[in-house]
Amino acid sequence: MKSLKRKTKQTVIIITLTISAIGFSGCSMFPQSKKYLSKNINVAGAFTHSPGSFAPIETGTIRLQSDELWYRRDFSGNKTTFLWGLFTFTDY
Repeated sequence: MKSLKRKTKQTVIIITLTISAIGFSGCSMFPQSKKYLSKNINVAGAFTHSPGSFAPIETGTIRLQSDELWYRRDFSGNKTTFLWGLFTFTDY
């Protein structure tokens, strides 16, 4: 029973991160998002977005790169972190 709850929680986390990564990747799926995501965003550290940063990734973070999800040629350099840097999504 405990393993079922644990797997369910893991699945929900993975799905949430995947949807967030797609939404904030800087691609043209949501053209209106460029208006809001063209500058630095910081929501109490729980969510941060830095467009064009190309900054090195901190140690101790779980990193997901955009080219791991789909084939990319033109990288935007966006860096998005969740849960105070525990999860990091990069587009470079």
